[in-house]
Amino acid sequence: MDLGSKRSYRKVDIEPFYVGAANASLSGDGSLLATAVLEDIVVISRDTDKVIHRIEGDGEVITTLQISPDGKYLAFVSQSQQLKVFNLETSKIIKTFKLSAASYISAVDITSSLFSFGLTDGSVIVWDIEGSFVTHNLKGHGSTLSALSFFGELNSKNWKLASGDIMGVVKVWDLVKRKCINTMNEHSSAVRGVGFNTSGELFASGGRDSIVSLWNTKTWKEIKTIPVQHSVESTGFIELEGTEYLYSAGEGGIMRVWDTTNETLVATTKKQLESTEELSVMEVIKLPEVEDSIVMVLSDQTIVDIDISIDLEETNNIIPTIRTMAGNHGTIADIRYVGRNMDKLALATNSPSLRIVDLDNRPLDMDLCEGHTDLLNMLDCTVDGLWIATAAKDNTARLWKYNEETDKFQCYAVFEGHISSVTAVGLPRTPLSNSSSYPKFIITASEDLTIKKWTVPKPDGSDEVKVVKTSDYTRRAHDKMIHSIDISPNDDFLATASHDKLAKVWDLQGGETVGVLKGHKRPIYDISFCVYDRLIVTGSGDQTAKVWSLEDFTCVKTFQGQANAIQRVSFLSKNKFIVGAGADGLIKIWELSSGDCVQTLDNHDNRIWALCVKNDGEEFISADADGAITLWKDNTEESQAAEEQTRKVKVEQEQALQNYINKGDWFNAFLLALTLNHPMRLYNVMKASIAANEDEGSILGSRKLEQSIGTLDDEKILLLFKRIRDWNTNARLFEIAQKLIKVILINCDIEKLYQISGVMNLIDSIIPYSERHYSRIDDLIEQSFILDYAVKKMDELVN
Repeated sequence: MDLGSKRSYRKVDIEPFYVGAANASLSGDGSLLATAVLEDIVVISRDTDKVIHRIEGDGEVITTLQISPDGKYLAFVSQSQQLKVFNLETSKIIKTFKLSAASYISAVDITSSLFSFGLTDGSVIVWDIEGSFVTHNLKGHGSTLSALSFFGELNSKNWKLASGDIMGVVKVWDLVKRKCINTMNEHSSAVRGVGFNTSGELFASGGRDSIVSLWNTKTWKEIKTIPVQHSVESTGFIELEGTEYLYSAGEGGIMRVWDTTNETLVATTKKQLESTEELSVMEVIKLPEVEDSIVMVLSDQTIVDIDISIDLEETNNIIPTIRTMAGNHGTIADIRYVGRNMDKLALATNSPSLRIVDLDNRPLDMDLCEGHTDLLNMLDCTVDGLWIATAAKDNTARLWKYNEETDKFQCYAVFEGHISSVTAVGLPRTPLSNSSSYPKFIITASEDLTIKKWTVPKPDGSDEVKVVKTSDYTRRAHDKMIHSIDISPNDDFLATASHDKLAKVWDLQGGETVGVLKGHKRPIYDISFCVYDRLIVTGSGDQTAKVWSLEDFTCVKTFQGQANAIQRVSFLSKNKFIVGAGADGLIKIWELSSGDCVQTLDNHDNRIWALCVKNDGEEFISADADGAITLWKDNTEESQAAEEQTRKVKVEQEQALQNYINKGDWFNAFLLALTLNHPMRLYNVMKASIAANEDEGSILGSRKLEQSIGTLDDEKILLLFKRIRDWNTNARLFEIAQKLIKVILINCDIEKLYQISGVMNLIDSIIPYSERHYSRIDDLIEQSFILDYAVKKMDELVN
């Protein structure tokens, strides 16, 4: 394989940062976000969307975590019941403590003084952050704790902790007096929200029984019970327009704000579009240092910032969303580069909403485009990235238009007519003439085994979504599900790939079959036209990709190498290469002319469902069933140039090494051979130095060399010990290894050697072989005495 067929790619990962049932936690200013990724912890800077800490867990799933408001400490508990406290400034775990039971709920006070953990055995642990010890072990609940909240005032004795359990019992504890000061039994199911108002005079508790109870903390008499008509996961008090209100959040994925005086609804966050996805607000996080926003955490691990510094009349009593972060995208079914500069990514996930991610600026944030009521199956976009088509399980397809003013996509038209899930969609491939142009048609395929061509309505200047119910034509295309559609570069043909092991090429205008591609032994999952030639490529469950001629619809090349089904295929680099993404998580690149696999890219742990190519292969992006996204950038030319430079430097260094040996410059020859990591060349340099014996009585033949070894840095000393270890295992090479050991012990500081990381392990592996060598030499000496004795006796007999 020649150098020109090699490919090299630099990868950029966009990984899920929130997976699992544990809560999320933010610092007081909202700049740090701590989340669990199953058994590990991730701490993200929300200013840069960069991961600043990744903490490995103990192998058990994280159940709860809390970051202190000052952003200095992070406490987390795993299923193993281990409580660990991590110092975010030093990046070290400073305390580990074994809890008496599992913990699924935690809290932190506003002054960053105390953590609290509710356990499944009904007890509540209070932890002193600075001192790293348990201050309280409060017992009294008879079941698992499900809610916690602090109230404390600096330099006072007014410190309280409220707790609620899954049986509906709420207790308020006086932390100074170390006793329970009130027990409430107003709830008939799990209590999920407890909280004090700013002054501490009011207390609220909310549960999954759809009620919120309000209490006076001076008398501990119930003021009222408010039926909020939804299951409550979080409750407390917030301030809107200078007035303090009660909020409840949970079922329905929204937060409601209540006027407690007349029990009326004052405001809500934006209501989610009704769909098959049942979202809930799992927690509401107030930021002590940020007055105008709070954060909601949804059940799909979405982090939503809402603006509470609003004029309710101007927003029609709707609290606006100002930022949305996707903790994970779940299974990503399809992706496309979109936007004015193709710098955004459109995602079809296991969600009814189209997700748009800004790759360059905020890769962890997303915009949600609502419209579909069931999960998305497939995407397509125009070549300018300004129009997106989506296919969904709600039996419809939608067309989305980029809005220059808002820098967002909005629904332009919906296409209704299929009687089953729409599985694939296609848009024109010819460039639009100008910014006011629009795609003239859209192609859809469905589980009803038909394909339809639709005419896109002409823009009329309004923002009203256009509904199209009549298609230009409908054709029964295959006998089983249609997995993929592609449109030819000139918009003359369309191609379909199906579960019936066939791919078909159609006349796009008339809807007639012009060719059938037969040859795959399993379902065909993807199909793609070549831009530069009359070729088309398919990927199949039979672990092969095939390239077909559009002249006679015969297979011209078959590519093998995947260990599982090929889910996505495309042409690269002016049809010189084929890229295929497999169900085994591998991406393979084949050379079209030879059929050889020239590159295997391995960065996914699960099935790759989605792959999209940009600029003919200068960049492509892949996404898997875990929601992990990898951006691959072609750096073949840079890599080849670097390899060429490395080879040149290597040749120069080898020539320099030979020159040093010829001149008898043993130290520089030794140092260069050691740096080049050439074990046998280093050995030969040592052997030649000893043979030259420039300095009489020198162990290595050169006193300068021996003294210079004592000045080597830790890294080179460690490397030298590795060479000694390897030589010492060989009876032919051990002598020089032993001499080097003696030189090191004479010329190096023993204390310094002892502190070099890894040296003691190497010495431990050197000692057994050294003992064996000395034992063998002793045996040889002993045998030589016997030989001397035999020779002497033979001389006596002769005489």
